[in-house]
Amino acid sequence: MKHIEVSKRIRLTRDISEDDLRKALLERLRRSINVSSITENDKGYHIEGTTGGVKTFMHHASISLNVQLVKNNEICRIIMHGNARPARSILILYTLFFFIIMLVGLLPGSIETNGTDSDALDTLVLMIFGVFIFNDINNKINEPKDTMVSILNSLDTEYG
Repeated sequence: MKHIEVSKRIRLTRDISEDDLRKALLERLRRSINVSSITENDKGYHIEGTTGGVKTFMHHASISLNVQLVKNNEICRIIMHGNARPARSILILYTLFFFIIMLVGLLPGSIETNGTDSDALDTLVLMIFGVFIFNDINNKINEPKDTMVSILNSLDTEYG
């Protein structure tokens, strides 16, 4: 699980209401993530959703965000904080790939994963596959923070 915290102070160049800013922010969030639920709370709202393929089976990360929008005259502060964790679909896929590699290791003439005939090359193959999985999941968990930063920058460009 990775903690996400993004904040932006926007100096508004035109008169816009807080509700219009909320609508613009929610519209951008819905375009970039697959929002499953939005609940209002006393400080803003809470968003649950997934990143990755919006209309496909494979999702990268499940995110849970608390969003606060505070407007004072011509200054607007948007604060997003929450967490991201790998989506179930990607964990199932990588587990399935790992078991397929182990199954291929049982076939003669391939990597040997049965322990008696295993050598250093077999360990290297499994280690490289593990490093790939770890790196890819890490990148997919970091993706929502980059998305949130770009959303806030686009709001700053349009209204700032």
